[in-house]
Amino acid sequence: MDAYWPTPVLPVYGVRSEGMVAQDEERLGWQEMEQGQLENAEVHFRRALELDPYRADALNGLGQVYLSWGDFEQAQELFQMAIAQAQEDLPHHQRHTSWEDVNIRPYLRGLYHLAVTLFRQGLWDEACEPLEELVAWDTEAIGQDGYYLLGMLQLRANRPTEAVECFQQSLSRYPEAFYSVGLAHFLQGQLTDARQAWADALAVIPDLSLFITNYPALLPFPLWQSDDETFVRTSRYVDDMVDLWTPEAKEELGRCMKA
Repeated sequence: MDAYWPTPVLPVYGVRSEGMVAQDEERLGWQEMEQGQLENAEVHFRRALELDPYRADALNGLGQVYLSWGDFEQAQELFQMAIAQAQEDLPHHQRHTSWEDVNIRPYLRGLYHLAVTLFRQGLWDEACEPLEELVAWDTEAIGQDGYYLLGMLQLRANRPTEAVECFQQSLSRYPEAFYSVGLAHFLQGQLTDARQAWADALAVIPDLSLFITNYPALLPFPLWQSDDETFVRTSRYVDDMVDLWTPEAKEELGRCMKA
């Protein structure tokens, strides 16, 4: 769900400025993040910020390190700092410029990961605000990640209609969202639409239905299959969404599984 932007390497002519060195340190930080080397990434991001304390994406990178470590308070502070700094570089004449506009990428990245941080703390309403701002600037919401997270938040806030709209924007990247679309319809008494969504879900990611209907007796257990994409999606869904399923919704999904 994370979106990384590798900073381009600039040509070197003579003595390099502190800004150029800071940019290289930031780039190395993102490379270490991609390799899962969080301690090394932290070192590079801190070096970048020592040279240039106003680098928004270095703040974002350091925030992602702390988010990965589960230090939500520190991560939240860093993302808020990154957003405040990135706002200074925003084009004020237009919105909906999308991720392709490199000038707004640090801002979008900060908004998304601030929302993730708030979500992990159970702050549903607070997490909606940065995601709504994200969608206002980027209609793709960073490859549909923002729409999927916003859908989960809307459903938790008892706004199923809005949740369906968000989930439908994320289906090509998150096929497990079909289950949530069905759940949102079911909670509104729209049984036909719920069954159709669950039929679509069973066609693309059937194993998840077993964990939904048998939770908490059956839980995903990470053994050798932990790198399998289907397992990762199943485990993430159980962590983030399965507590919203009512006994009645589970029962109806079970009927769809037997159909």
